[in-house]
Amino acid sequence: MDKTNDIIHIEIEAILEDIRQLYKASGKRTSGRFEEGLEAVYGDNKATIKGYTYLAGRRAGKQPPVENIKEWIIKNGIKPLKDEMTVTSLAWAISKNIAKRGTNEVNHLKIYEQVITPQRINDIINKVSKFNVNYFINEMVTSLELLEKNV
Repeated sequence: MDKTNDIIHIEIEAILEDIRQLYKASGKRTSGRFEEGLEAVYGDNKATIKGYTYLAGRRAGKQPPVENIKEWIIKNGIKPLKDEMTVTSLAWAISKNIAKRGTNEVNHLKIYEQVITPQRINDIINKVSKFNVNYFINEMVTSLELLEKNV
């Protein structure tokens, strides 16, 4: 059933590429860690997508790394309001606020849900099912032909 694995591999790679393209177009790229962390792990007739979920926002309770916030501040050209405040202290304040309140849901990018839609899942299931049905039918026809020949 290598064909089933081939179909799954092709479809998962297409999903990963669509996620990367949507991410690049979103303007939310900061460190590049999102792309580095996005991968597929393949098994027999299955695949698991692994990646970061932070684009869907953060809930209150856990402070994000200050260094990541600092990179984001620098990338976006944000300047502290007060001259005596450093970029690092601004990053710490933002990080602390995210830990206390979470992030604003309006700014969340639900990238996985945008790419891995129920319709797309259904299309993949149909491709795999169609192959498996055809494979089964071909195997049965071959078996019946062998039985008829008394082999």
